[in-house]
Amino acid sequence: MRLRINSFYISISFPALAVFSIMIISGCFTNYSLCIIAVIIHELGHLSFMFLLKKNPDGIDIKIFNIKIIERERFSTCFYKDVIITLAGPAFNIICFIILYRVYNNFAFVNLFVGLFNLLPAATLDGGQIIYLFLLKRYNAEFSAKVIDIITIIIAFPLLLIGILVLLYSKYNFSLLFIALYLVFTLFIRDEKYL
Repeated sequence: MRLRINSFYISISFPALAVFSIMIISGCFTNYSLCIIAVIIHELGHLSFMFLLKKNPDGIDIKIFNIKIIERERFSTCFYKDVIITLAGPAFNIICFIILYRVYNNFAFVNLFVGLFNLLPAATLDGGQIIYLFLLKRYNAEFSAKVIDIITIIIAFPLLLIGILVLLYSKYNFSLLFIALYLVFTLFIRDEKYL
């Protein structure tokens, strides 16, 4: 499904639409709505600084496992603008945490988690994007991508082991295991290498 506003578009994949529909029908959506809102705030951080720094995106693709802002020319601006735009998403989440901490504690901590999680130096996350930008200043794109892939595996493997232990011990808590599998999974599902 695609909605177009002038030259900007919002595209939602059929699997993502199906999962959202099933969540709404089954009543699970309310449990995950705070996380979805925190992810939207995160992406609004990126978008607002893109517009502020006069770097207009082409659109947004919403899939099951990620929301991606589409740009024709990712490296058309200077290095510092790219870093600011990349850090804007986590910054918005952390600012929401600070503002909402005393008012709405649960939502505040969800924002903190989304912001800090995206700062992990892993593929497709903002932390990985920042490291990739710094590596590109010195090395070529292929080498930089390989370094980020290796860092992602180094981060995901201990998380995977700890996630399995937590699941075995608690018998129900699979969140850390899910995060580790997500990080490994993103190495294989991304359309483009980075950014």
